[in-house]
Amino acid sequence: MSEETRDRLDEWREAFDRSFAEPVRRRDDEGALDVLGIRIAGAPFALNLADLAGLQPAMPAAPYPATAPGLLGIVGHQGQVLPLYDLQALIGRGTAPVARWWAIARAAPLALAFEGFEGQWRLTPADRLQQSDATGTGWAVRCGGALRPLIELEGVIAAVAGHHLGDAHGDTRQGAPAAFTTTTSAGAAGR
Repeated sequence: MSEETRDRLDEWREAFDRSFAEPVRRRDDEGALDVLGIRIAGAPFALNLADLAGLQPAMPAAPYPATAPGLLGIVGHQGQVLPLYDLQALIGRGTAPVARWWAIARAAPLALAFEGFEGQWRLTPADRLQQSDATGTGWAVRCGGALRPLIELEGVIAAVAGHHLGDAHGDTRQGAPAAFTTTTSAGAAGR
């Protein structure tokens, strides 16, 4: 066998092996959006899976002496202590009577409690519809047999952070402790 043939066979073998190590890329994956179907106040909603670092069944939260809107307490997740917020309250739908699931945000160290988990879907661009909705994202997705408003966690996190930043600067009307800001900063640095 010639040197040239041997080199070509090595090249093909490497390409073959590499094809199993790399994720399969399909043309329809380019515009795909992975979402988590959830239920809030009995209504279907969706969260962008890329915005989440975890999902787990709810357990009792440790109480925390603060009066921040929607704050349910603190919880542990993968060695971090996180504030747990009622997602229903944060999007202006009142207080949730029961929370069965927690979503862990990727962009900030906090957990969000919600009523129900209904599934996970990979959506095409045709499944995303622009509309005005209560969550303020302007997007809804069609999945799981329902049209679901897409909750933009970036806005939820900004609202929570803005509330606590106001507190750290001496705004006593908000009621949240300055320690939360320290925990948030330490948590973000630890990721």
